[in-house]
Amino acid sequence: FFFNDTATTEIYTRSIVGSVRCVQETGINAEYMGFQNQGMTQGKNPKNFRKKGVKKRTTHPFARKEWYEVKAPAMFEKRTCGLTPVTRTTGQKIASDSLKGRVIETSLTDLKKSDEGASKAYRKIKLIVEDVEGSSCFSNFHGMDVTRDKLCSLIRKWQTTIEAHVDVKTSDDYYLRLFVICFTARMQRQLRATSYATAAKIKLIRRRMVEIVMKRVQQLSFKALIPELMDEKIEEEIKKQCARFYPLQNVLITKAKVLKKPRFDASKMIEFYGDHASSANEILAQAPIQTEEPKNLLAGAEKKQIHLSFILIKLFHILSLIHISEPTRPLYISYAVFCLKKKKKK
Repeated sequence: FFFNDTATTEIYTRSIVGSVRCVQETGINAEYMGFQNQGMTQGKNPKNFRKKGVKKRTTHPFARKEWYEVKAPAMFEKRTCGLTPVTRTTGQKIASDSLKGRVIETSLTDLKKSDEGASKAYRKIKLIVEDVEGSSCFSNFHGMDVTRDKLCSLIRKWQTTIEAHVDVKTSDDYYLRLFVICFTARMQRQLRATSYATAAKIKLIRRRMVEIVMKRVQQLSFKALIPELMDEKIEEEIKKQCARFYPLQNVLITKAKVLKKPRFDASKMIEFYGDHASSANEILAQAPIQTEEPKNLLAGAEKKQIHLSFILIKLFHILSLIHISEPTRPLYISYAVFCLKKKKKK
């Protein structure tokens, strides 16, 4: 300890030395008094608590993961759009069940081979996993969106923003919700700085936009509609037909959602994966389609059950039933647990 005054330093040193001598004479532990251990006591700091028992060995979460390839439908140029991890099958938790229904979001650039995809990098595509085969996940179109920076770059002053949304059904019973946005443009030889449309013209343009979208989508199937959304053919039609009301610019379908879709059918998956015939055939082979082969298998399973029950009736006086499980999958026989009966005392 250092002080400016020498006398103060000497007094402080003598007081500490006296305290140490007092502790030594009385026999009190000096470490307990805090002369050797200047830190907090173990009881007051929760970080110093020592847990009993051996510390559990922790493993990294990704050590139990498997990687699956995500396959895109035939309407996209690139068929493999990435990898997705999932926990390995353990017990009753199957890895394929965890993958089904998973939504993967990617850029349209990653799904196009040509240089045209680079100009449409603002498009975000959502794919949903429909089926799993081996280490591949077969996905389908689930939605489309636009990046925020693209949308913010279109909104400017001195122009009118017109938005519309419509719920429509395709020819093959897919329900979609589409959101459309457009902006008014300057006319030829216009001197005025602003390009504001009147309320009456805004209603006409919005009504015409909804009519064009509904008419076009209802004529197309779901597979034929997706390329039109990506190529912006509907936007060109809106811009052309609404020019008689007011010139438009930056017409864009900002979002597309799949609200409702038909029940999963393996034959539809074959249409979406037309060039992957082998993979589609494998999906079709595993799909629960009513054919003659499953009936024969079911008949064979029933015969085995009858034969097994006949054997158990013979051994009923020896065995005692404990538990019978329900079949977890179709065409699988449930199992039963028995134990030997105790012999009756004479």
